[in-house]
Amino acid sequence: MKTKRLLLGIAISTLLLANCSKENNNIDDCTGCSLVSYNTIEEFFEENGVPTQDFSVDGANGGSITGDQGTIITFQPNSFLDQNGTVVTGNVDIKIKEIFSASDMVLSNRPTNAVNPGGENTFLLSEGETEILVEQNGAPLNLAPGKSIRIRVPSSGGADPAMGAFLGTVDADDNIVWNQFFNTEVIFQSAPDSYLYDVFDMGWTNCDKFYSYPGAKTTNYVDLTSSPNADEARVFIIFKENNLPAVVSFTQTYSDGVQSYVNSLPVGLEVTYVGLTIKDNQQYMATKTVTIQNDEYLNLEFSPVSTDEIKDALELLN
Repeated sequence: MKTKRLLLGIAISTLLLANCSKENNNIDDCTGCSLVSYNTIEEFFEENGVPTQDFSVDGANGGSITGDQGTIITFQPNSFLDQNGTVVTGNVDIKIKEIFSASDMVLSNRPTNAVNPGGENTFLLSEGETEILVEQNGAPLNLAPGKSIRIRVPSSGGADPAMGAFLGTVDADDNIVWNQFFNTEVIFQSAPDSYLYDVFDMGWTNCDKFYSYPGAKTTNYVDLTSSPNADEARVFIIFKENNLPAVVSFTQTYSDGVQSYVNSLPVGLEVTYVGLTIKDNQQYMATKTVTIQNDEYLNLEFSPVSTDEIKDALELLN
């Protein structure tokens, strides 16, 4: 595993250095890069996150839709209410997003940060994130009381009794945190391998399990004082277990940068750090593959990059 991680780190570094100089953050030294139209990290996520997929079903009859990556979503008859609480008939517009890979979690800013039933900050291994929104004539609809939406996501990890269903809460800064809900049963089915579960509201849901680690845990810190633009920087760690991705965003700050949740990172776990930021319409990226150490302080070296280079580097981490 260590050799694989080392080779992966070398491959990513080679990719990022192919056109860009790490000694100078000037756009003139980045022949393969280009300025972008946006200038905030939130706009980067909006521009490069997974696209919305559009469908239509009859509100009175319900029906099923299938996303591009294989998610099957089934709506019961007479499931939708308008803002006045009236059951909706006629066609309704369904908008969904599917996220299965670590790269899409980063590009969409939808990591697997979570809170466990004991109230502790932690993270998840994901079988797939799904967003569902329903509208009619541009007005948002609500799910009627007693109705549910069934979601079936393809499975990469196989049957696991620890899998659960989670709801995502997005804050004002577009950071998401997942909380498990227990009023549904998560069912594994084979041929093809998939998980089924019901949800009772619109928005983001996730089929996941809590990452379990019996050893010591610690806090890590990332110093952003030398980054091109610390105010717009986002830092993630990425790893996989049993083909399932975990992406953890460092959303807490300290005097010189950002940090993990306190005592949440497993000591000895091999991960890849990914940093993204933007300044004067130029994007920057940093990656670093490490084995987590006790109370470690890390520095990330940012290079100017194109959007394609960011996506190519993240693809190697899937």
